[in-house]
Amino acid sequence: MGVCESHHTPVPGAVRKGGGAAPAEPFPGHGRDAAQRQNHRHGGGRGGGTLAADDAVYRAAGKSPAPVNDSPALLNLLNAGYLQTLGSWQNLTATTARTVTGEFEAAMDRAWLQVSSGAFDYKTAIARAVDDLAAGGIRAITYPTGHRDTLEVAVRRCVLTGVNQTAAQLQLARMEEMDCAFVEVTAHAGARPEHAVWQGKVFHRGGEVVYNGRRYKDFETATGYGTGPGLCGWNCRHNFYPFWPGLSDENRSAEQLASMADPQRYELSQRQRALERKVRDAKRRYLAADAAGADTGRAAARLRDANRALASFRQETGGRADAARTAVQGFGRKQAAGAARAFAKAEKDAILIENLRKAGNLQKTAQIHLTPKEIDVDALSFDDKHINAGRHHNITEAQAKRYIQNAVFSATVWGGQYERYYGTEGVVYVNISANRIRTAYGKAEFDDSLNNLVKEMERNGLPGKRGV
Repeated sequence: MGVCESHHTPVPGAVRKGGGAAPAEPFPGHGRDAAQRQNHRHGGGRGGGTLAADDAVYRAAGKSPAPVNDSPALLNLLNAGYLQTLGSWQNLTATTARTVTGEFEAAMDRAWLQVSSGAFDYKTAIARAVDDLAAGGIRAITYPTGHRDTLEVAVRRCVLTGVNQTAAQLQLARMEEMDCAFVEVTAHAGARPEHAVWQGKVFHRGGEVVYNGRRYKDFETATGYGTGPGLCGWNCRHNFYPFWPGLSDENRSAEQLASMADPQRYELSQRQRALERKVRDAKRRYLAADAAGADTGRAAARLRDANRALASFRQETGGRADAARTAVQGFGRKQAAGAARAFAKAEKDAILIENLRKAGNLQKTAQIHLTPKEIDVDALSFDDKHINAGRHHNITEAQAKRYIQNAVFSATVWGGQYERYYGTEGVVYVNISANRIRTAYGKAEFDDSLNNLVKEMERNGLPGKRGV
């Protein structure tokens, strides 16, 4: 699968001696941190930042790199990039166009242009693309294999991969101009195992060679450059830059690369990705509950727990926070504040429920509802034989139904077979399956537990909330 074009360039020094002017001094900047280079690659306006850091290297090698705006080859690549990467998007997303009639690809192309031109940073471009697609009713992307990605995940993967590929294409075009045939790949801690085997190493473009007594593997064969799973493919953070054997200094020693390839680091990064997915899932659940007008307390608690778990894990492992990885379309500051309020209320309600349970000596299995469960009292039958003839509670049907209507809270018991309604004036037990009032009695018959329950209600101002 051709994610990017392949390049096959001969090695000047291996084919002919003195193919380029020898550098007069060691190359400046070849010890610079790879992360800084990646920032250049993801943020340079019109791709200029991709190459600026390497021009000094070429000059030190006796080359004369022209400014990007004076290089026809680079200008053509940049100006045609929008169209050239269209094929890459289709490769990266397989046949998503079947699902969304090209809207996803078009949005990705716009995002690529925004980032590559320097108009927006990648986080802003991703957010804008997600918002635009979501506004059109797209919530997820399903691939031909049946795998399904949320919209945020699919957009982020494509934008980052596409921008990185453009940087790689620019780098290769400049290397063609400068007659440079060796590359050094960047390295970072926590790389996926199949990438860790080639990260930070030097390769030759155009086939494996022995140069100055050292063997250099073929760039594309070794790294998989040009394929989805390889260098600059799906979700790959690596890139590469020019290297001159015998003159350039390699950024990482073999020992450093071995340390960076520690499988445990990769495992930690994957565990963090899993926790970030839980945060996104919790945000979506909250949005769904809120849109449905349902109680958002449980969803807010789930979100709080997910955020705490992620924060704790990052603190323990030194993981980097990235808000873009937990972003969900439609969940902004307003929703975050709403979730915080919902959780605070849920936490307060949980304490109140336990206080009511303890005061009234209610079963541990009882599900207490601070908003009594709705029921059609007019449709309920009244078991007068059991309530009055058998138990002598002396309660009329009208009284029992009024107790239900004025209940402060209700409790589901016996596995959902009964709903008990508690108020300051009386208590009613309803057989849900029979739609029948089975028991009812007034406050004159309240025992110590029920009197304590009424006091707990009054202490928390609950009767006033129900208008009793």
